[in-house]
Amino acid sequence: MEPTSTTDLTTDGLEQQLIELESIKARLTARQISLLREADRRQTPLGDGCRSLGEWTAGRLDVAPETAKALVTACRVLETVPDQEQRLGSGLGSFDRIIATAHLTVAGASPDRVEQAAGLDIPGVRRLTAMHRRMAPIDEQQMFSDRYVSMQPTLDRTAYRLWGQLPGLDGQLVEQALLTRADTFPTLPDETRSSPGQRNADALVSIAADSLTTSSGDQNDSGSGPVLSVFTNHDLAAGSDGQAGSVTSTGISVGRSTIEEIFCTGSTEHISFQNGQPVAAGRTTRVIPPKLRRAVLYRDGGCTADGCTSRYRLQPHHKIPWSQGGRTDPANLTTLCWFHHHVVIHKSGYTIQPDSPPGRLRFQKPPGNGPP
Repeated sequence: MEPTSTTDLTTDGLEQQLIELESIKARLTARQISLLREADRRQTPLGDGCRSLGEWTAGRLDVAPETAKALVTACRVLETVPDQEQRLGSGLGSFDRIIATAHLTVAGASPDRVEQAAGLDIPGVRRLTAMHRRMAPIDEQQMFSDRYVSMQPTLDRTAYRLWGQLPGLDGQLVEQALLTRADTFPTLPDETRSSPGQRNADALVSIAADSLTTSSGDQNDSGSGPVLSVFTNHDLAAGSDGQAGSVTSTGISVGRSTIEEIFCTGSTEHISFQNGQPVAAGRTTRVIPPKLRRAVLYRDGGCTADGCTSRYRLQPHHKIPWSQGGRTDPANLTTLCWFHHHVVIHKSGYTIQPDSPPGRLRFQKPPGNGPP
């Protein structure tokens, strides 16, 4: 197939080239699978010190673990369905279509049902496969035994990576919980919407916060102490405009916006040091006392962001941050929901427009993110 400028293609020609390229990809993948099967037969991964064919594939092909897993799974399943492997090698279908059909065959579907599946989209074929698949008690027990969730901080401990595996029903439960919570979040002030992954991340954090604090945002009365402790070295913080010098008890670095959020929510203990000695422990005047917190929440009656009707985890917020001379008094406090307080203000860096009406606050983008 000769390369052609995309601008010279008709719409039909563009579609046809995409289909032809998918066919080429299928044939190349079939060859990859054949080579992987031979590498497995020779026990090449074991000889190279790898624990599995998947690990070896990910390393040697420099692909993501999920890509390696898909290739190895295809290698195994197509070995039992040679007619589908032949179709893949001939480019007579996409990789996803042929693998889905192979799984349906392995699940025990009749030839007529497999033929009928050609009229379904790929999610439809997968649903049909699920209906045919036998789930023995030992299979269910194994899936449950294989469950795990891992969290790994980056080397500088400024972020965490999460990954894992759950049994199907449990995974769907978690997915539905994240989607349901994410659907309660509005768009950002500039009318843009966070990506699905970002919304899932926000949903997970908010659900975790719910499990450790009350719905109002106050700390649990469990007697177990603050949810987290943050320690600030004033000498380092002063020399960096608050961008350094603050860490959690496990050594995770936090910045000024996180410290400001702590002063608003009061759900995290903040301890300051100067010249190696603690100068303030527990709640300081920067933290909003519970009595004042309740008064502000009652006064505002809900989130003061313009148009927001959310009552989820309402929290007072310093309109002018303490670090910029703002005071902890009613005139400098306003009520925001968790999304506008945590996501918009403290994490995305938006600020309150100075000329906003008190009960209809509007926000402006942080510097460097385009015009406000």
